[in-house]
Amino acid sequence: MRERDGVVRGRPVRPDRGGGPVGYLAAILLLALVAAALVLSGAGGQIVGYVGAGICKVAQSGGLVDKCPPPDPTGRNPQALDPDAPVQPCLARSETTYLEETLTIPTKRVDVRTNSRGTLQLNKRVGPDGTVVWEVVDFTWGEGGVATPDVGGGPVKGGVWGGLMLTNGKVYGGFRTEEEARRFFDDLRNHRIGSEVKFSLRTNPLTGGFVWLGTRLPWVGDDFDRYMGGSEPDRPPTAEYMEGGVTGGFKAELRLSRVKVPLKGRGWLVSGSETNLQNGERTTYYTQRGEFEAGVQVEVGDIVQRLPAPLRQRAQQGMEDGLEAVLTAIERRFKGEFGNDFLLLPEHRAQLKAAIKVNPSIGLNYKHRGGTTWAVTEDKDGNVVGLSQVRNGQDILYARVDAKVESGNAAGDRLDGTAGKQWILFAQRTLTEKRLDYSRQEDREIIDRYLLDGDTGRVERAWDEGAGTMGRTTYDNTGDTTKLEGRGAEGGRPKTRWGVFEIGRESELHALQSAHYFKPGVGWVPWRSCR
Repeated sequence: MRERDGVVRGRPVRPDRGGGPVGYLAAILLLALVAAALVLSGAGGQIVGYVGAGICKVAQSGGLVDKCPPPDPTGRNPQALDPDAPVQPCLARSETTYLEETLTIPTKRVDVRTNSRGTLQLNKRVGPDGTVVWEVVDFTWGEGGVATPDVGGGPVKGGVWGGLMLTNGKVYGGFRTEEEARRFFDDLRNHRIGSEVKFSLRTNPLTGGFVWLGTRLPWVGDDFDRYMGGSEPDRPPTAEYMEGGVTGGFKAELRLSRVKVPLKGRGWLVSGSETNLQNGERTTYYTQRGEFEAGVQVEVGDIVQRLPAPLRQRAQQGMEDGLEAVLTAIERRFKGEFGNDFLLLPEHRAQLKAAIKVNPSIGLNYKHRGGTTWAVTEDKDGNVVGLSQVRNGQDILYARVDAKVESGNAAGDRLDGTAGKQWILFAQRTLTEKRLDYSRQEDREIIDRYLLDGDTGRVERAWDEGAGTMGRTTYDNTGDTTKLEGRGAEGGRPKTRWGVFEIGRESELHALQSAHYFKPGVGWVPWRSCR
């Protein structure tokens, strides 16, 4: 008969340590009290982990358990995971930057509106075992539709628009360190959205087709694709997705004496699918999301006109210096795009200054973003894996500075521009993710009913009653937004071949503030592995 620790001839033999069952139970109770005291005192996870291992060893010595796992230096016991805790990796940090352009072209009855946005994200995700993985997300959308020209009169004007949109994205995962992921993120960001001109030509629905044809030219197509920022990185993606749907929005402006109140809203209703290229899982989803903005702006020019003469002259000189700085920045930017041959000569600068009127403004801007996504995941063989819902909400308060530039000639031709900058004063984002696991009998019945009738209300009630898992994370946000707008009119007529072009950049950092998960009968408890 084979022998091993505590086993001779097939009969268990307990080592004689001088104690019976009562003694072992007393020792276990003592160690449990010590462990509880350490947890309540906030002692390190390593100490608590080794005390937990000690409890198991005492129980093993008393014959109460056969085997003990090695002590976990992080203080987590892999055999004692809370079944209510989320099993998916949590989003612990996210850095987002995008470049967006919009072109509106007037026609006889309505305006044609096109839009595209390129976005890069650097995400830190933490698994339930504390493993940290970094990923980079790269996606671009394009929109095409129709818009009403500005309507209304007096203090109120605005318009609406609507159309279709399409998004294509890739996820590059598996980065083990932030440094490795950030190098990839920075390189891809510069490649994709480093140039406003290249990005606009490559992604706008009106011009993107011509750029695509250029990338198919023999001998030079690959080089042209790389130059325009469309070529793919050498690193293969770990997932890819595509979505499409309808989009619409409005833009309005309300003037109250010398105060301007801009209003803007937009929304999307899309469906799509994402494929995990590592395990073959496919997630089909639909999303409703939108955003709304409201601001208050005061035009500085009106205030300047009411200042005493010495202060008014100094303020006007400051605006002229600001215009000179803008012209210098434009010249530098175009040199970077087209080479050092681009130059604004002194006479050109003088003509521009004579034709341009600068009217800066300052104010505040509030933005709300919200969205809900429902998703069903299947494995590579088409078997259902799970059902999930993600709710995303964000509130942002910006400080904003805008400079409006107006120019025209005797024929009535006009070219106006607006440059704006926003800085986040306060922002908070909340992400709530709910999941049902098809491998669990109680979840399987809920998922099957949902797939038959699509009743989301029943699924929501099941989550509220304790089915599946729910995790909630909140984030502090910092960042800024830069926007430029150009608007033209010919001969004083409202409907001409001139249109409106807008371009903007935004950068945001989402830093984890708190993480909780829902435990039935208890409520929201700390999600300690998400950090």
